[in-house]
Amino acid sequence: MKILFCTKNDIFGAVILNKILPQLKNHEVKVLLSDKTRAEENSVSELVEEKFLERDYPLNLIFPLVDSQEAEGELLTFAGCAKKYQVSISTILNINNAESEEMIRNWAPDIIVSARFSLIFKSNIEQIPRLGIFNIHPGALPGYAGLCAPLRGLLHGDEKLGCTLHKVDDGIDTGPIYAVGYLAAQPEKSVFGHIAQLYELGLGNLMKLLDDIAEGRTPSLQVQDPGAFKYFKLPDAKAFSELRDRGVEPVSYEIYAQLIKSFIPAAIYSKASSALDAGTIEQATTAIHANGTDKVLSAQRAVLTSVF
Repeated sequence: MKILFCTKNDIFGAVILNKILPQLKNHEVKVLLSDKTRAEENSVSELVEEKFLERDYPLNLIFPLVDSQEAEGELLTFAGCAKKYQVSISTILNINNAESEEMIRNWAPDIIVSARFSLIFKSNIEQIPRLGIFNIHPGALPGYAGLCAPLRGLLHGDEKLGCTLHKVDDGIDTGPIYAVGYLAAQPEKSVFGHIAQLYELGLGNLMKLLDDIAEGRTPSLQVQDPGAFKYFKLPDAKAFSELRDRGVEPVSYEIYAQLIKSFIPAAIYSKASSALDAGTIEQATTAIHANGTDKVLSAQRAVLTSVF
C-alpha cells in the first residue's frame, strides 16, 4: 500500500515517525512535515515556551548536532529516519495549492494519514487517495475537537485522556470515528508528559485499520454526535493560569530532558549531560523572554558544540 504520512516538523513529529515507520516497512511510504506557526504562539508566554521546546530547541540546535555524528541515539532525527527507513521526508507550507496537489496526484497514495499535521486538507486533496484521509487526533472526539485537547482534558479534571482515529471530511475533526484509545491522566506528568503516549495509542489503532484493509474488511466507522461536538482554540493566558491552579504544569522539564536524551548518542550524552539536564533547559527556556530565541540558541550551541 502507498501511504502518505503527514506529521509536524517538531519533536513529537519525530517521535511519531520513530514509532510508526518500523511498522510500515511492508508499505511504500512518503512523509510530509508541516511547518506552521500561529500568531497566538508568539503572544502567550506559555505558547512561546512551548514553541521553543517543541520546535526551536530540537530543530535548530539538537537535531543538527546529532546529525553531525555517525552514532545514533535511541530515537532518530528526521534525517536519521529518512536514512534508516529509506523514506522521502520533506517539509511543506501549503498542502492544498496546485504544486502540492500535483505532487500528491503523481505519487497516487492509497491512503493519507495525518498525525499532528497542523494543515487542513481541502476537497481537492481529500478526493485523491482511494481509501481517503485518516487523522490521529490527540483528544476524545466529539468532545475535544480542535487544539490542545490534552491540556483541555487535564484542565477539566478528566480521569482519562483519549486519542481518536477518524476519517477526514469537510469539517475540522468532524469525520466518522474508527476508534478512540484512552490512557489514565497523570496530572503530575504535566500536559507535555501525555502527548507522545496519546499519539502512540492512535498509531496502534492506525495499524488495526491497515490490517482491516489488508484483510479485505470494510472499516467500521461511527458518525459523530453533533450535539456532543466541542471545538477548542489555542489556550490563552487565563487557561494556563487555571491549569496551574489545578496543580498541572504545561511542561515537566524532567520529562522533556529525558526525551531530548533519547535522541543523543550515549557517548555524546555522557559528555553533554550537564548542558542537557532539566534545570539547564528550563533556564534556557525562561531566558528567551528577555534575550530572544536566537540569542539563547546561540549560547547553548556554543556550549554543546564543544562536546559534539
